[in-house]
Amino acid sequence: MLEHWGVVTSVVCGGVAVLLYFVKSWRDVETLKTACQTQQQRAETLTLKVDQFHVDAVARESKLREEVKLHLEQVRTEGLQHRSELRKEMVDLVMKLTEKLSHIDKTMALVEQMTKMLTEASKDQHERNKWADRILARLDNTNGPHAGA
Repeated sequence: MLEHWGVVTSVVCGGVAVLLYFVKSWRDVETLKTACQTQQQRAETLTLKVDQFHVDAVARESKLREEVKLHLEQVRTEGLQHRSELRKEMVDLVMKLTEKLSHIDKTMALVEQMTKMLTEASKDQHERNKWADRILARLDNTNGPHAGA
């Protein structure tokens, strides 16, 4: 057997080398399994976080939509209220203007009536003045010859 000692040694060394290679490979596989499990756990954690972020984003979006909807409703209500107030103010102003125009119309009618009365009175006075002038002229004519006699 000593004659084959080199072959036996080579076979034993080869077997040991193969055994060491398989042990190392087995350890590497176990390390890879552990790393894979760790990565799987991280992936699951990240998936849960992404899902939670998505749920939160949807909730925030819904909340913001509701807030915008409420804000729009508030703005619409304020706008309608403001428009109603402006209409009321406008109606009040139109009523005041109508009242003032009515007073102006009454005043104008009164001025027209007074103008007619003054015009008629002026005509009557003018006629009286003519009549008085004629009387005075007659009196002057009748007094004139007597005064010289």
